[in-house]
Amino acid sequence: MDMECLYCGSQDLLYDYVHGCIVCGNCGTVNDYIFVEHFIPINKDDEIFGFKGLPTVREGFKRKLAKNRLRQLAKVSKDVKIYESFAKKRRRDVYVDWDAVQKRLQGKKSRVYRHVAEDSIKRIVDADQIVKIIIEKIIDTDPVLSSRTLRGKTALAIILKHMVLDSDIDIDRIAKEASLSKMHIRRLLTLIKTRMKFIDKKIIELKSVILKPMSITNKVP
Repeated sequence: MDMECLYCGSQDLLYDYVHGCIVCGNCGTVNDYIFVEHFIPINKDDEIFGFKGLPTVREGFKRKLAKNRLRQLAKVSKDVKIYESFAKKRRRDVYVDWDAVQKRLQGKKSRVYRHVAEDSIKRIVDADQIVKIIIEKIIDTDPVLSSRTLRGKTALAIILKHMVLDSDIDIDRIAKEASLSKMHIRRLLTLIKTRMKFIDKKIIELKSVILKPMSITNKVP
């Protein structure tokens, strides 16, 4: 026989496992309390179990939440150790990308270390259409140039932009924009010279595309 509400006789009884009670869905009267059996081992070396009591489900949920917190703390502790292992190897002005670390732990290829200036450099690239095209059409298609970091690629693109536009290459300014040393920029200039026989044709093609609309615009009627 189904249980009925002690007050209104309704059989619409709800088991509230959060608060540990049985409530009538019709009138809201608490009809009874829910209990669960809980056992603990008396001795770790044998299989004898002692009866501890009948805590309410609410207490059971408290124990479950406590265990979940312990698991979370254990995970955080493990994550901190992993982060520290990468952070010890980082260089100046470089931070550890935690999302990239997670991908690396899953066996995926990901660049863990990122420079603090990367966001500002991305804005420079997005704002300069010529630099963006040079990176996509020339640098990223060259096996040597494409291996550089974002800062290196941006500096290379700015240098090539000056070459395309036949303008002077300002090493100091490029170093500041790309957050690189002037010595690094000089090395990139040398690198471009060694790769010129591979990228010269693409530079000429890009130059014709970029300068063509400029010549039309500047043409006197």
